[in-house]
Amino acid sequence: MGLALCLTLTATGPEPRSAAAIEQSKLVAPGRLVVAGRRLSCGRTATLIRDFEGFAVSSTVIMLNMQALKDLPRPVQWLIYYHECGHILYGPNESAADCYAVRRARRERWLTPKALEDICATFNIAGHGPVHADPEARCAELQQCFNKKAELEARDDIDTLR
Repeated sequence: MGLALCLTLTATGPEPRSAAAIEQSKLVAPGRLVVAGRRLSCGRTATLIRDFEGFAVSSTVIMLNMQALKDLPRPVQWLIYYHECGHILYGPNESAADCYAVRRARRERWLTPKALEDICATFNIAGHGPVHADPEARCAELQQCFNKKAELEARDDIDTLR
């Protein structure tokens, strides 16, 4: 996956790069995660910080590779986290996870049209990986979600989930 901006989960799960990486894993309690200066939360879902191939994955926890994320623009880092939170809510559907991330970011008022353009530019540079639409199609979907005028569904408010 290298520098490709992909949020994939392989059949066996991400493998740590070394035994030292396992020792450096850190479980962050729900509501306690800070990424690029912003506190991020996904209801009662914990976050595991560890070194693995890729940026982020989710199952029963959200796993982040902070080393891989650190050079990405802050809004991209935040959107990646919320994308994984979307998988916690909606399962493996990539479009649903992307749309959740965009709606959540917009509700928090940090995702502006300009920030979305910057995110799409990063996707176009970094690539997309095997589970996501090509960068142009993915950005068109992100834009469509951003432009939706409908109110958020109650289940989109992850903070109300048990």
